[in-house]
Amino acid sequence: MAEAQDSYLRAHPLRWLIQACLLGATTGAFVGAAVSFPSPRGLGTSAMVGIILSLVMWGGFELFHDPFRPRTDLSPEQVGLRAVLWMLGLYLVLLALSMGLVKLLTGVNLLLNRGTMIITSLAGMAVSGFIATKETIAKVVEAERRLAQSEARASFLSLQAQLQPHTLFNSLNTIAALIPEEPKRAEEATERLSALLRRILGALEKPAWPLREEFELLEDLLRLEALRFGGRLTFTLDLDQAMADREVPPLLLLPLVENSLKHGFRPKIGPCALSIVAKAGRISIVDDGVGRTGTTADGLGLRTVRERLEALGGTLVWPSVSTGCGVEVSLP
Repeated sequence: MAEAQDSYLRAHPLRWLIQACLLGATTGAFVGAAVSFPSPRGLGTSAMVGIILSLVMWGGFELFHDPFRPRTDLSPEQVGLRAVLWMLGLYLVLLALSMGLVKLLTGVNLLLNRGTMIITSLAGMAVSGFIATKETIAKVVEAERRLAQSEARASFLSLQAQLQPHTLFNSLNTIAALIPEEPKRAEEATERLSALLRRILGALEKPAWPLREEFELLEDLLRLEALRFGGRLTFTLDLDQAMADREVPPLLLLPLVENSLKHGFRPKIGPCALSIVAKAGRISIVDDGVGRTGTTADGLGLRTVRERLEALGGTLVWPSVSTGCGVEVSLP
């Protein structure tokens, strides 16, 4: 699992400083104007108070965000209560620190004036509420992405367990059928199978590889399958050179091609044609097989492809085609 991202302050200190000053000045001036009608000098003081509050409170929440990480030994209600108490305590400590800095830097004692105290508290609540909301949303999004990636990885591991035996058994059946009558073609099929399995084994060791290698693997598979189909199968592999070195998850397209071979061509009588085209960030796989109904449920291979793509920000759709079946992959 990926490590949690560092705080925004540590990752982008200058950007954070500028944004914190802008947020504080805007919040301070707005709250000051809303409570009363201060002079330009008073409005400037309110803005300065807001900047100090923003720097101290936003910085404090950024630097001390670790306690918000969920603990598995607590219930959701306990985690929520703990987070609220921590935010309240941190807010009071940072507010007191902000008041001290305001007195030190501007000479204004916020405790002596009730109206100023109200402005300070409202500005502090606005800033801390913004930061707490941002932290909460960021952690929810991060958790959802990690969950999607974990689910995709789990599906990929399941696919690994079935992929190699499935391809191996089909190929061995082809070789066994060719040996008695066409030993030369049986020898070619054996070599193709060896190359295919080497690529699959290599792919399982990599988190990503160039789209060019994915297409080379598909070519090994389809040339092997062409021997099994006895000349009925024709295929086209068209890879735009601008996409050849683009990194993709390994074995991403293999389940889609095998889906055409198994469900589109196996029940069909006569010639079978398959087209795989990669261009402009999209990969389309179109066959002229028996087609796919709109209610057909995705199997393990298709679910795995969809989950792996969505975890990375890509998509998988089934466009309408005149005959057979088409699937389009949009890369992130």
